[in-house]
Amino acid sequence: MPPRIAATFSRYLRDRRLPQVEARRVRGGHRLSHAPHSHDTHSLGAIVQGHSSFLNRHRTLEVSQGDVVLINPGDVHACNALSERDWGYDMLYLDSAWLTERCGLNGDDGAVFSALTTQDAGLHQTIHAATDTLADDDAGLLERETALERLAERLTGLLDLPARGELENTAPPKRLVRAWERLHDDWQQELRLDDLCAAAECRATSLISGFRRHYATTPHAALIDLRVRHARQRLRRGDPIAAVANDCGFADQAHLQRTFKKLLATTPGHYIQGQMQGQMQDQMQGKIHPQMQRQHA
Repeated sequence: MPPRIAATFSRYLRDRRLPQVEARRVRGGHRLSHAPHSHDTHSLGAIVQGHSSFLNRHRTLEVSQGDVVLINPGDVHACNALSERDWGYDMLYLDSAWLTERCGLNGDDGAVFSALTTQDAGLHQTIHAATDTLADDDAGLLERETALERLAERLTGLLDLPARGELENTAPPKRLVRAWERLHDDWQQELRLDDLCAAAECRATSLISGFRRHYATTPHAALIDLRVRHARQRLRRGDPIAAVANDCGFADQAHLQRTFKKLLATTPGHYIQGQMQGQMQDQMQGKIHPQMQRQHA
């Protein structure tokens, strides 16, 4: 008899008194499908069930129970289950300024993770414990703050620790940076490829290949990702979904809904409400997204 597969459970965890952290707890997550995307935060994920494929920029690794994935702000990544068996994780999204200060680094250092993953059992446990305190309605502010401080303490000694897979550290040329900055400055506008080519003073083919090499994405995918990141910030503040869709460059609320679910394996409504279980899981089902293997222009 095949093993029983648990229903998908997904919950976002927040404490308004602790704006430096947000968590997501997922169990039975093999039904969820994440397309490549990025975050504004430093993100750490403790795998607690099953095994999955972890894409970070140009590298793809297999991770399993006990592993921790490490993601820098802006790094294009995706993580999806490799089988129909239970897959679960606890994910923490940490404000980069807070993490930099707690780890005693200069602002320019950015608390950069040099490794893609680690099997440090202590870090895995502190991520799990911090998520537990956010999930526990009876946990007090002091308990939650203490868990986060323990996490920062554990991270301090691991930021430059070599582990499985390391990020390439090839700086993009200045002309490409100009196009990247134009994209970030004018993400609400209807940008054309010609606009970015003018900023970079290059042809379209060179621009796209440069984006793929240095940012692990395409100009169009980067623009959509930026809009979703800004939409996520607005939704977290409590802004209405329709207003967020309009202000963040989406055609309508349904367009935001489709794009949000494609990239983050969740809906705007679930993200706002914090919890998804049972009746919503059918809406979230999907196989490993094809963009795990290739990016689309």
